[in-house]
Amino acid sequence: MFFLLTDSILKIKNYGDLMLLDSEIQKYLKMNHIKVYIEKDYEFLDLSIIDDDLKGKEIFLTGENHGVKANEKLRIKFLKYFKEKTDFKYYLCELPYSISYFLNIYLETGDIEILKEIYKPLKGTDAWNRDDFNHWIKLYEFNRSLPKNRRIKVIGVDIEHQPENAFRFMKYILPKGDIPMEIRKMIGEIKSILNNDINISDNNIEEFSLKLNRDLEDKEYTYRKYLGKDYFRFKFVNKNLLHRHKVYHGNNFNGIRDKKIYKNFLEIEKRLPKGKYYGQWGLSHIFQKPFPYVNWLGARLNGQGSIFKGKVLSIAYVYDNCKYLYPTSTKNYISSINTLDLKVKAFSSFIKSGCTLFKLNGKNSPFSKKLIWPIIHKFPKDGVTTDYFQYLMVIKDSDAVEPFT
Repeated sequence: MFFLLTDSILKIKNYGDLMLLDSEIQKYLKMNHIKVYIEKDYEFLDLSIIDDDLKGKEIFLTGENHGVKANEKLRIKFLKYFKEKTDFKYYLCELPYSISYFLNIYLETGDIEILKEIYKPLKGTDAWNRDDFNHWIKLYEFNRSLPKNRRIKVIGVDIEHQPENAFRFMKYILPKGDIPMEIRKMIGEIKSILNNDINISDNNIEEFSLKLNRDLEDKEYTYRKYLGKDYFRFKFVNKNLLHRHKVYHGNNFNGIRDKKIYKNFLEIEKRLPKGKYYGQWGLSHIFQKPFPYVNWLGARLNGQGSIFKGKVLSIAYVYDNCKYLYPTSTKNYISSINTLDLKVKAFSSFIKSGCTLFKLNGKNSPFSKKLIWPIIHKFPKDGVTTDYFQYLMVIKDSDAVEPFT
C-alpha cells in the first residue's frame, strides 16, 4: 500500500486502498478507545488504557489548542491521574520562571492576591480566562490534601513573555537592607521601571537586560554575595527577557522559542532533586519528532543525547464541533474549532460526545506502521504517527473557556 501526506491531505493510491486502510484503522480503534468522564476528576478507570505505558516514563505531556473549556478539566484530571500512578514531583508548565515562582508561593500560602497580581499582565493572552485562573485554586486544594513531601511544585521553563512579571520577580527576591554601592544604580533602575519612573519600550527592555547581564557578569562576586542562592534565579529571569526579544523579533518564532525552552528546562532540571514531570502545553510542543523548521520541546526531550530519550509520553488533543476563546487586550472573540481530520473516517464511529481517548501505540497498530495524521493542521514530513504522540484525545461539543470581564 502506497500512501503519503501532501498538501494537508492523507492521499492513498486508489479508493480501494483507502477503504482497506479505513477498515484496518476501524478494527484497531474498536479495541483501543475509551470514553473519558472529565467531570469525575477523582476517578481513573477511564484512563486505565494508559496504565501499561507508564513504566519507564519520566515526562508526561498533554497537548491542547488553547481556549477550549474541556482543556482545563482534562488538565486537572490528568494531573491527579499521573500523580496517583507515577507520583510525579514537578508540574512542567508553559509559563515563564517568574510566574511559576509566584505560583509556588500561592500554592504554599493560599494568598489569592498573589494569583491576582501575576494575572494582571496576562490580559490579552490565552491564559486570561476564569478556567485557567481557577485551575490554580483547584491545584492549591489538591496539594493541601497531600502530605507536604508529596506536594506538586510548578516549574516554568518558557521565556519571559510579560516583562512586568519578570521585573516584579527580580525586585521581590532582592534582600532587605543596604544594597552594595557597586550595584546600587542598576538595582535602582529595576525599581524605577516597576514604579513607572522609567518608561521602558520593547527595544529598551533588550537594551536594559543586556546592560544588566553585563553587570551581573562583570560584578559577579558582588551580586552573588548580595543575592546569595537567588543569584541564579535573578540572572535566569533576566536572560529570558533577552530570549523574549530574540523570539519575538527573530524569523522563526516557534523554532527559536522551543530551543530556548528546552535549554531553560536543562538549566532548571539539573538543579532539582530527581523527580518525574507532568505538563499540559500547546499542542505542537508535545510532538516527539521534529517538523520541518521546528524542533519541538517534546522532540528535543526525546532526541538523541537527551537523558529523557524513550521516557516521554505524549497525548494530543483534537477537537470536533468545539468553541474556543481568542482573547485580545481590548476584546474577546469566540470562534469554532475543528481540528480532527474527518477524512480518517474510522474515528467518527467511536465519537459520540464529550471526550474519547484513543491508544495509538497498541499491538499491531496501523499508527505505529504508517503516518496516518488525524489533525488538520501542523503537518509532519516523515516517520509514523506514534513517533509524534502515542495517544489521541478527541474532544467533542465543548464550549469555550469563560473570559474575564
